[in-house]
Amino acid sequence: MAKKFNLREFQTTLSQQLQAAASRDNTGSRLGFRVGDVNWLVSLSDTEEVIPVPPIVKVPGACRWFRGVANIRGNLFAVSDFSDFMGQGVTPEHVDCRLLIPHHDFGVNAALLVRSTLGLKNIKHYQLRGEHAAPHPWVARQYADEAGTDWCDMDFGQLLGNAGFLKVEA
Repeated sequence: MAKKFNLREFQTTLSQQLQAAASRDNTGSRLGFRVGDVNWLVSLSDTEEVIPVPPIVKVPGACRWFRGVANIRGNLFAVSDFSDFMGQGVTPEHVDCRLLIPHHDFGVNAALLVRSTLGLKNIKHYQLRGEHAAPHPWVARQYADEAGTDWCDMDFGQLLGNAGFLKVEA
C-alpha cells in the first residue's frame, strides 16, 4: 500500500511542477530524461505527461524496440523503447523507468519508454554545442550544462514523423 501512496505522491508533485512551469515563461524550460547513457531534454509544450510504466501487451511480429501497446486511461498507446530504437540496447525494467507521452497535438498515441526522468532543466544556463552534426534528425540541438554534461534536445515532431520509427513490423 505504501508503494501506491508514494507513486501517487510522485505523480501529484510532477503534475504540479509541470502546471506551474506551464504558467510562467518556460521558453528555456525542458524536462530532462535519461535514455541509455544519454541525457535528453524535451520541451514542456511538446509533452503531455510522464507516467510510471503500466502493463504492456506485446505485439507479435514487431521490432524488438516496439514493446507493444498499453492501456492508459482507456486509450491504447504504442510503446517504444527509445534506447533500443536508437541502437543503444534494451531498457531494463526498473522502478525508475517512465513512459514519456508526447502532446496530443501531435495526433499520435505513442509513448517512449525512458530509463528515468531527471526533472526540469533550464537551457538558458546551458552552452549550445554546434560543432557536431546531430546523430539523428530528432535531435534539434545539443547542449552542455554547467558541469560539462552533454544533453540532446528532442524534436518530437521529427521523431514521430520518422519513417523508421513508424515502421514497427519486424
